[in-house]
Amino acid sequence: MTLDCSMPERATQILPPEAYTSQEWFDREMKELFAKTWGFAGLVKDVANPGDYMTAQVGTFTLFVIRGSDGELRAFHNICRHRGTELVDRGCGNKGKTIVCPYHRWTFGLEGALRGVPDQKALFPDFNKEKNGLHRASVGEFKGLVFVSPEPDLSFDGYLSTIPEVAWPHDLNSPELVQAQEKIIYEMECNWKVFFENAIDGYHLLYLHEHTLGGPHPEKNVWEPHGDHQVWYSTENENIKSRIPQFVAEQLQKMRLKPLVHAGEHGYGGVYAMFPTTLVVTSPYSFSISIMHPTGPNTTRLEVLSWMPKGRLKAMGGLKHIPGYDKTSGTIKSSHWKVHPLETGDFQTEDVYVAEKMQRSLKSPRYAVAQLASGPGAESPLTYFQQCVRTYVPEE
Repeated sequence: MTLDCSMPERATQILPPEAYTSQEWFDREMKELFAKTWGFAGLVKDVANPGDYMTAQVGTFTLFVIRGSDGELRAFHNICRHRGTELVDRGCGNKGKTIVCPYHRWTFGLEGALRGVPDQKALFPDFNKEKNGLHRASVGEFKGLVFVSPEPDLSFDGYLSTIPEVAWPHDLNSPELVQAQEKIIYEMECNWKVFFENAIDGYHLLYLHEHTLGGPHPEKNVWEPHGDHQVWYSTENENIKSRIPQFVAEQLQKMRLKPLVHAGEHGYGGVYAMFPTTLVVTSPYSFSISIMHPTGPNTTRLEVLSWMPKGRLKAMGGLKHIPGYDKTSGTIKSSHWKVHPLETGDFQTEDVYVAEKMQRSLKSPRYAVAQLASGPGAESPLTYFQQCVRTYVPEE
């Protein structure tokens, strides 16, 4: 399901406040949106061999992707057809030639067919194994990334829309890039849409992020729609569309950082907002993927994976240097900030700060949205995103 239209000329608020706070809305999204769209699962290289698997969460659906003996990737719901037990442990691993339920040892092939039922003749005399294979899901590969959907036979090409026509920034197989071993996890007190809308709001860049991103001005950046997705560029240099704000580029040059050879040329975007919950953030110096996991109408878990040159990765210092890091839980929370978030010099912290402030305001009976800032570099992208949400969760 994709939206076929250009960026709205006039920015307007389409979704009501309860779309960001109500359990009823949240439940509808789980059934009507997340059941019918795609989420990021992991990297193709992590499921390279037969039997390799990885799990993924899309809304309330727990799925897994596995490489078959024929070399094909397949996706299934992580549910045994007997009693519904989770079949594979969460994370990544290898299941060999079969998938065996740990509860009663029902055994499935890598292609999902039920192969074995203990004591079948005595206990299940009329049982039809052919009708009790694993519940299928959908899987797609793009630029070394794996996406999954709870819905079987869903078109991945339809989901990507025109994204394949857009210049892509990085080759994750490049020896220049090293993946950080530590996954960054934020526990945020806000609805997932509040955080997504903040990410595509071009109006705030010069103000909330004055000292971290430094802009660009709303007239000097642009979000371009591609189906349900959007791609961001800086247009501060009239001759090119850049992937980082000019302010950031100047700061990085002062640090004498060398751009990645394979990603040094202009042309690709700085943010690929993949609907509904995946943000790919790029620069000539790094690559990251942020995945939003809605955990309730007012809470979201954000997982961030990052890649950069080895020396730069080491200089970053790891999780302990991120504002709000809680060693006990291994997550980042606003309740653990030791200084005001606007004094941290960290733009992600600034975003979490304002998203949580928005969420608290949404619960007020006096909450209302005034006129939004129109333009593809201002708040029209929010209207576009909300229209996408509405195609899955229409007015009743």
